[in-house]
Amino acid sequence: MLLSPQAALADDQPKFDVGLRLRLGLASGVPANDMPGYGIYGIYRLNDEWSVGLSVDQMKFDYEEPAKLLGLPIDPDAEPIDAKVDQTIVGVSVERSFSPPEASREWFLGGELGMAFTDVPVVTGPTADGGTFEIHTEVDRELIASLLGGVRQRFGGNWFAEFTLRADQHFAAVDVVSGAETRHDDYFAYGAHLGVGYRF
Repeated sequence: MLLSPQAALADDQPKFDVGLRLRLGLASGVPANDMPGYGIYGIYRLNDEWSVGLSVDQMKFDYEEPAKLLGLPIDPDAEPIDAKVDQTIVGVSVERSFSPPEASREWFLGGELGMAFTDVPVVTGPTADGGTFEIHTEVDRELIASLLGGVRQRFGGNWFAEFTLRADQHFAAVDVVSGAETRHDDYFAYGAHLGVGYRF
C-alpha cells in the first residue's frame, strides 16, 4: 500500500520532450566551413536515465569553391563562387541522463545516427582563360554518426531550453564533375545546437 502512491507518481512524470533547435557545425572547408541549420526533435523517456529520440534538421550552407577543388583555372582576384547546398537530415538518437528526474537542470550524453538527403545545384562561372565552367555535384549517400553532450534547463515546470555540443562524423561519397572530375568522401564537423521546447 505504501508503494502504490509512489508508483502512480512515477507514472505521472512527463515522458515526451518536443522542441525546436538552431544548429551550427564547423568543418575544414571540404565541403564547407560553416554549416548552419534548424530543426525539430522529439525525445521519449524510457525511464529515469535513458531516452530515445527522433529529429529532422534542415541545413543550408556553401559548398566552398568547387572550381578550385577541381583545379580549374580561376582568376585569383575574382570573387569565390560557391554552391548553395540544401541538406535534410533525419536522425535517431539515444540519450543518458545524469540528473535525477525531478531536477530542474539536467546533464546528458548521447549518440545520434542520421541520414542526410543533399541537393547541390549546378554552378557556373568564368575561368581565367575567358571560358566558362559548369560544375555538377552528386552526393551518392551520407550517413552521420554523432556524439552529443549538453544541459537542459527547465522553466516553469514544462518549458525547457537546452544547449548541446556535438561531434559529427560524416560518411559521404561526393562526385564533382566539370570536364575534370574529383571525389571526396568522409569528413568531420563539430558544433552545437540551441533548443527550446515543451515537456509533456
